[in-house]
Amino acid sequence: MDNLNWETKIYETEDGASPIEEFLDALPAKDTEKILRDIQLLQRFGPRWGHPHIDYFKHEKIYELRVKHSSNIYRIFFFTWKETILLLTHGFTKKSQKTPKAEIQRAVRSRKDWINRKGE
Repeated sequence: MDNLNWETKIYETEDGASPIEEFLDALPAKDTEKILRDIQLLQRFGPRWGHPHIDYFKHEKIYELRVKHSSNIYRIFFFTWKETILLLTHGFTKKSQKTPKAEIQRAVRSRKDWINRKGE
């Protein structure tokens, strides 16, 4: 999955809601700016950017972008689609050592929904 031209797209639910945009809109501007800078780096390096920036949940086929800004820790979930697209599903503020299973499952549901509607 090495690719020099990764494109990011925003996951939208069937009714047009965008969980990632809603998450970013609720954050302080400086935190959003930091996340957007890291998303630009993600576009450049793709999933192979690797740890500590990216974690991969192999069985779920879901990645998380790991972002830290001052004392805040954020996670942005995404998956690869059509080999050149990184589809951003949602984000959350991390408050525990491990990524909560509920957040991973939310990303899995988004991935399944997208693929059911748009195809592999």
